[in-house]
Amino acid sequence: MPDFRAAERVFQLMTQVSGRAGRGDLPGRVVVQTYYPDHYAILAATAHDYASFAERELKYRRWMHYPPFGMLANVLVQSAKLEEAAGWSAELGRWFQQAALQGVRVLGPCTAPIARIKGIYRFHMILKAGSRSALNAALRGMLAHADRAEIRAVHWSWMWMHCG
Repeated sequence: MPDFRAAERVFQLMTQVSGRAGRGDLPGRVVVQTYYPDHYAILAATAHDYASFAERELKYRRWMHYPPFGMLANVLVQSAKLEEAAGWSAELGRWFQQAALQGVRVLGPCTAPIARIKGIYRFHMILKAGSRSALNAALRGMLAHADRAEIRAVHWSWMWMHCG
């Protein structure tokens, strides 16, 4: 799944697995199959080097304005009808373009990573902001527009993390 926390999850999982290998009298060995054996998360986990992993990960997140150096929100539009979900997400996308919100970048709309769950079609947009107040204003404006446009199936989740 596309997620800015993927490297952190890889590092955590490899550290956890390698910590469980070799307990007791028998030595253990961890085998990892990957397309990216030189990724910094894998190399740091292999060396049990949390400090170098954290340094590299925080540098990447600062550069990309990901938490904890920025705010993210995921706006999800859902409907049992594909045309409805696509139309609603396009309408919200147009609103974001016209609103030209200061300090907020909108990625999408596009098909959600899991495009359909139990017959419900899903589209999403990612909002990136440098401040909580900018993200709040964008979400409030979007919800007001969704209400006026009678877009009923808008859900959102956000990651409130402090800006650096």
